[in-house]
Amino acid sequence: MGAMKPSRNTVYRLLKYLIYILLAVDAWQYFLSDYQASRHLFSGGFSYQRFVESFAITIDVTSWLVLLLCFEVETAWLPADRVRGVVAWILHGVRVVCYFFVLSSYYGYIAKYLMLTHVAPFEGASLCELAGSGYTWLQALDEYLPITSDLCRQQAGTPLVALEGTKIVTTLSHLQDARFMAWVDVIYATTWLLVIAILELDVYLKEHGRLKGWVLSASEISKAVLYLILLGGAVFWGVKGEFLDFWDSFLWLAAFVLIDLDVFGVAREEEPPSS
Repeated sequence: MGAMKPSRNTVYRLLKYLIYILLAVDAWQYFLSDYQASRHLFSGGFSYQRFVESFAITIDVTSWLVLLLCFEVETAWLPADRVRGVVAWILHGVRVVCYFFVLSSYYGYIAKYLMLTHVAPFEGASLCELAGSGYTWLQALDEYLPITSDLCRQQAGTPLVALEGTKIVTTLSHLQDARFMAWVDVIYATTWLLVIAILELDVYLKEHGRLKGWVLSASEISKAVLYLILLGGAVFWGVKGEFLDFWDSFLWLAAFVLIDLDVFGVAREEEPPSS
């Protein structure tokens, strides 16, 4: 009977590592998507702000992945008495760097939303005249299409707007849809920042023996509410037909729930007594 316990722990760890691998694959997919979009956003010139706007998702996902691994090391790989001195400085240093990039990508989400609010009516030429002129069509958030004769026929007679500082045009309805999705990204990123702030506080309080009583209850309730918001976001993207966003959101939610279990020791089984 005792032999079943290590097996269950092994399955638990394999599940976590499978999720981490899938998250790494998703990070690569997001990089490819951001790279495609960046070619259009950089048409008006390269700048740090444009870089952060273009690769906000890639920077965000990669930084979160490293943060997740840091929490894995601190909550599952190393006992609390080993997270001291040089080891603690290294872990905390890596996390500080990751938080810099997480906040940079958070700024990128906000900047992307603000970029979509800086528009003006485009009256210089018709959509058909823009074909082959270097202009790009904004179909949806982070989705840019070349201006073709088919697109010209579909949008014939529809007033156009242009994003300031770029060669990107679209219609007001497409722009409003892109703005809404950009706002959803901002809300979602804000929720994750709150989750990680509470998790950092949990780890600190646990190391000092103060994660108990009403503090523990407040932490659990707060994260339960935030996880429900994140789950709602995943369902929203699934309904919208954005499978990659839905799948990625689900994986991140599962990964941090598992990290939470490690923080509270729920998933850790007692070692069998030695014979």
